[in-house]
Amino acid sequence: MADEVMHGHFRQGLHVLAVAQRALADDQMAPASDMQLLGLLAFEDPPRDGVAAAIAECRRAGVRLAMITGDRPRTARAIASEIGFTLPDSPVVLGSDLPEDDAELGEVVDHDGVVLARITPEARLRVACALRSRGNVVAMTGDGVNDAPALREADIGVAMGTSSTDVAREAADLVLLDDHFGTIVAAIKQGRGTFLNARRFLTYHPTDNVAELAPFIAWAVSAAHVPLALGVPQILALDLGTDTLPAIALGAERPAPEVLDHPPVSGGLLDRAVAARAFGVLGPSEAVMELAVFVAALAWAGWRPGLDWPSGHALLAASGAAVLTVVVMQCANAFAGRSLHRPVWQLRWNANCFLLVAVATTVVFAAVCLGVPLVAGLLSQATPPPAVLPLIVVAIPVLWLADALWKSWSRRGGIAVGNT
Repeated sequence: MADEVMHGHFRQGLHVLAVAQRALADDQMAPASDMQLLGLLAFEDPPRDGVAAAIAECRRAGVRLAMITGDRPRTARAIASEIGFTLPDSPVVLGSDLPEDDAELGEVVDHDGVVLARITPEARLRVACALRSRGNVVAMTGDGVNDAPALREADIGVAMGTSSTDVAREAADLVLLDDHFGTIVAAIKQGRGTFLNARRFLTYHPTDNVAELAPFIAWAVSAAHVPLALGVPQILALDLGTDTLPAIALGAERPAPEVLDHPPVSGGLLDRAVAARAFGVLGPSEAVMELAVFVAALAWAGWRPGLDWPSGHALLAASGAAVLTVVVMQCANAFAGRSLHRPVWQLRWNANCFLLVAVATTVVFAAVCLGVPLVAGLLSQATPPPAVLPLIVVAIPVLWLADALWKSWSRRGGIAVGNT
């Protein structure tokens, strides 16, 4: 009868303590088999609020979960079912049934929703090693002294700040001050946001390098028959005025709500997707528009094909027009770079106040470089002719359209660019 009651409590996720007695003399010890059972005490250790939601968020983010516990299998399964941890095909494996071979162990435990019951500290360490050997990035939680080896072995050891021992904290990489599983999900979200911000920075920063290099390529290919649209002082000014603040502001972009909708981006920060977008789409768009505006400014000054290139103020004004084109397109690039898959017109303009300030500062910097005669003279440029200003403005939608087409193609399976 007692066994049936205990198993019923186990199925409800309760912890059971048996209470028994026996009358003894002072110098006697009572064998466990020779005691009178008085009753059973059932304790409930309810899951924390928000655990079920955090588990769902992990799965939405592509994070696979495993429960490792010292409880009995029925108790572990009941708790796992209560918090939505188990899946229809989730196995429950007893610690004594784990394979001795590490490769076989990896096959057993490398499943989302697996429940490992009656696990010893040694088995926990073996599980961490087996999962890592299969190429997984393993995060392990724990709070006891015996958990320290597994915390150290995992890629990310997470200790509970309130209840964990000093040994566990020293062995862990992270310490949760609130002991809440949802904090891990928040950390994942922030980490992915930081990773994507670094990709935004790396996409934005080298884009104008293509536009800065294009005039030298045109000059070299034409055997110096095409004048340089940009000089070295202008390139240095562009790097100082357009690269610094907007790039930093993109690094402060808040994680988008859908940042957990997909598994994390595979590969490093500067991968094929980032390079293709920066050097294959955005950079060439700026270079083409820059040279087109440069030639248009010279044509406005009277140059025609077959004639010698003009010099003097006409060339300085055309060079200033090329500089202004790069500045304007880099400002447009900064707004387009806020998302790795959505076009700029689907984004909130005021969501990143740092970027607004950075772009405004860039525009003021360009105005000073072009409008103040002393500064413009030092940079070998002049105010662009009014006739090419509409073409410079058109450069903004040209870049946004090229970026939108790239993002649309990449979402359809071309190249994985990210999840925000």
